[in-house]
Order: sequence, then C-alpha cells, then structure tokens
Amino acid sequence: MVERSTVGGTCVNTGCIPSKALLAAAEARHVSPSMLPDGSPVSAPPQSRWICPNWSPGSAHWSNPCGQRSMWISPRAMDGTCSGGTAVFAGTAAAPVLNITAPGGTTETVSAEHYLVATGSTPWIPEVPGMDEVDYLTSTSAMELQDVPASMLVVGGGYVALEQAQLFARLGTEVTILVRSKLASAEEPEAGHALAGVFADEGIRVVRRATASSVRTDEVSGDVVVDASVSGGNEEFRAARLLMATGRRPVTEDLNLCMVGVETGDRGEVLVDGSLRSTNPRIWAAGDVTGHPEFVYVAAAHGA
Repeated sequence: MVERSTVGGTCVNTGCIPSKALLAAAEARHVSPSMLPDGSPVSAPPQSRWICPNWSPGSAHWSNPCGQRSMWISPRAMDGTCSGGTAVFAGTAAAPVLNITAPGGTTETVSAEHYLVATGSTPWIPEVPGMDEVDYLTSTSAMELQDVPASMLVVGGGYVALEQAQLFARLGTEVTILVRSKLASAEEPEAGHALAGVFADEGIRVVRRATASSVRTDEVSGDVVVDASVSGGNEEFRAARLLMATGRRPVTEDLNLCMVGVETGDRGEVLVDGSLRSTNPRIWAAGDVTGHPEFVYVAAAHGA
C-alpha cells in the first residue's frame, strides 16, 4: 500500500469524524439558553465562544480522537506493507508498474499482478478571477482553524456547504451562503425548502442565483470580497473568511493512468465495470475515485 498523507482517508481524518465532533459542540452551544459551560455568555465575541476552556476547532480537544481512529486502521494490523510517498503508473498497459517516490526523494519501482486505485477525491475549486490570490478555506482546511471567524462567506449549496455553514453559524460566525440555484439542489425540492426555513431561523443568510465573478482581499480590512452576479445584477459580499464548498473531484490527474490503458471520465473518475475493474483488466478502483457516491460506506463496500 502506498499512502501520500495519513492512513485512513478523508472521513476519519478531515471529513465525517472531525466535522461531526464539531457539529456536536456547535449544537451544545446552540441549545445553551444563556451561558456556556465555561461561564462565557452566549453574547460573548465569536473568538471566545468556545464550548469548553481552551477549546478551538483545531485544538487537541477534538483532533486527538481523530488521530486515535487512524491508529485503529494502522498498516501494522494489515497483512502487508505501507509505503509513504506518491505513486505514478509507468510501463505499458500489458505490463504496468508503479514508480514510488518517498518523502525523502528516494524512488522505487514496484510491479504486481493487480493494482487497486483508491486515491479518493479532493475539494474542487472553480476558476474564478482572483481565487489564486485569496486565502480561501475548503472543507479540509476549515477543520484546522484555531479560531472561530467573525464572519464567513460560503460558496456552494451541497451537503458539505450546508453542514459547514450551520456549524460555524452555531459557533457564533455570521454566515452568508452564495448558491447558484437552491439549497440541496440534488435532493427533493421539499428538502431545500425545509433547510431554507431552518437557516432563516438561525440567522444564516442564503443568497440564491448567485455566481461569483471575482474574488479579492481588501487590503485595509483584510476581508475577503466576492463580486457576484445575483439574479442578473451585480452585488458585493464581504467576510473575514471565504469557504469554497463547490464539490469534489476524483484524484487521478497525476497518476499517469492513460499510459497503462486506464480510461477516465469527464470529472477525472476511473471508469469501472460492475466488478470495479478499470479498462485495464489488471487495474481496479474503489471509493470516491470511481465517481460513485462519495460516502465512506460506499468506499468500504468497494474495498470489501
């Protein structure tokens, strides 16, 4: 097994588990009538609205359990070896090999009868002028924040955007969501209507039919400024932080799959048959990289 980062994948390390831990903390604050357990009043400034003393989204109070979960699936418990680094396919479709580059720069070529591609997915950021020059957040980096921002713009209307928006709003952030069509557009219309009502009750502003046209940083205030087309007109939105939750894409760009006869789809997903075999009969794929529903349960079923 070759892993470039942390064993365990998105859900355990930067997705489901840490976000649910924060959601529980945010809910505790949300239902608190007037005072937090540490004695801070609910009306306190955002940076002091913690659920417990010395707690913050990026602190050890919640990140340590994630590390422990990673240990539960340590390669030491597997029948095999785990190499840290990056892997790229080489050779031919008939004789594929993997070139592995370790963190220290050393390289190794590995050959096998069969290969499994399980590289997952990564946040996808649309091409918006100025985006490369702005310190924006993704669902991954948002989990590493050390302080609750005073205000936040969330671009996107899918389940990740909705979860993050409510999480930070309940922690005290003033949240505005910019969504191209409607909330949870992939779900039944009733779901979007219900969510809009809940968000309105919780003070989360939802701006529909909004498409970001440019992004910049205000040099005076430090705020992120998003210029957007809204229902045919132009509006400017400002916040302390910008969270881009515009979907995810399979991680296949640097794997050199075409050299070994593995075809990918429009979103970069590995094309597989009903048995998860790619267009190269010696190479298989599982999880988010297949373009199938991006849930840990789906990936686990694939791996099994």
